[in-house]
Amino acid sequence: MEDNAVEEILFGESIFANEATLLSEYVPPRLPRREREIVRLAQDFRPLLMKDGAFGVNVAIIGEAGAGKSVLAKFVMERIVQAATKKNVKIFFEYFNCYTFRTRSAVLRNLLTERFHVLSRGFSDEELLGMLIKRLANENAKLVIVLDEAPILGGEEILSMLHASEVYGFGQSRISTVIVSRPSEWRVMLSAPLSGHIHDQINMSSYSKKDLIEILRYRADVAFVPGAVSEDILGMVAEIAATTRNARHGIEILYQAGKIADSLGKAQLTAEMIRQAKESVYPELRYDIFYTLKSHEILTALGIARLLRGRGTTSTTIDEAFDYYRIVCEEEGFPAQLKPSFRKNVNLLLNLGFMGMIVGPVERGKRGRHGRITLYDIPASILEERLHDILGKMKKGDLSGVD
Repeated sequence: MEDNAVEEILFGESIFANEATLLSEYVPPRLPRREREIVRLAQDFRPLLMKDGAFGVNVAIIGEAGAGKSVLAKFVMERIVQAATKKNVKIFFEYFNCYTFRTRSAVLRNLLTERFHVLSRGFSDEELLGMLIKRLANENAKLVIVLDEAPILGGEEILSMLHASEVYGFGQSRISTVIVSRPSEWRVMLSAPLSGHIHDQINMSSYSKKDLIEILRYRADVAFVPGAVSEDILGMVAEIAATTRNARHGIEILYQAGKIADSLGKAQLTAEMIRQAKESVYPELRYDIFYTLKSHEILTALGIARLLRGRGTTSTTIDEAFDYYRIVCEEEGFPAQLKPSFRKNVNLLLNLGFMGMIVGPVERGKRGRHGRITLYDIPASILEERLHDILGKMKKGDLSGVD
């Protein structure tokens, strides 16, 4: 492409006023339909604004995918930090997605390295936690940690963090925690000891169609140029998203439809653009998770997707998947891991929701029922395409996924 053609694209008109406001990490200045939850979470953390004493607050935010759990936590914590500054109280807020930070050690090391510039290698978790609390005490500061997708970290790991921060005595706990989880995973993870450390649990209901229309209208007003999105189009997107009651589903459809409009040089979204965008957005698969996977986790998923696509079947066994994984490793230039490591990769992908496990019938000559790996709504061909693209970027060094 010639330079002038590139300049025409870069300086040409766009249907977007600010497309970054439709990305998952964006925190809008207003959260429609979540006013009650905002007030409740702010009340939970109001004690942190006290100048005297250091008290820890632990809150769980529970809700289905796309209910706004993560953005609620970020929205309120940012405002708590701002309010604390006005009262000359030092509060730090750190957000961790446990898809990326999968252990207590990873969280603690990142906190010490990034926030306090402390070298943390060679220390145990208990020593790291002690160093963190000492640093907070020296700076007379408090810390709020948001653990998104917390079940990936695990109940025991979370409990150990909550308990350890309390052993310094009443009024000396400088670490507070927000645990973000989906209901089914929270029920599995929750134990009596963990429950005893949770001061409040905010249960977020999924959105209705009426809720979604208001949310999508607000996000469209921020993201697109005036007149780009009609009420009919908003209603169409809300109708689609209402099937999953997932606001992120609708926002991603708007974003993809806007990209289609830009590629066509159009100034308005149309019903056909929405239909095209809907085909590329799968609400059960969060694409931001792709970029947290390590190379052999991607290769495992790629092998399974290729097997299901190539054979045209809906499910497969661990043994069959392992054979395809080894083939993919050979083609992509990676040494294959042994089957125990492969099984760990499969279990991780199941936990992350990349795929599911169904119980198949008893096989002849074998006892019991056997699980089979399957994909839910996303076509194997689409998953294979996305994984292959990310693996290619990783091999070029554009992504940081390593084993």
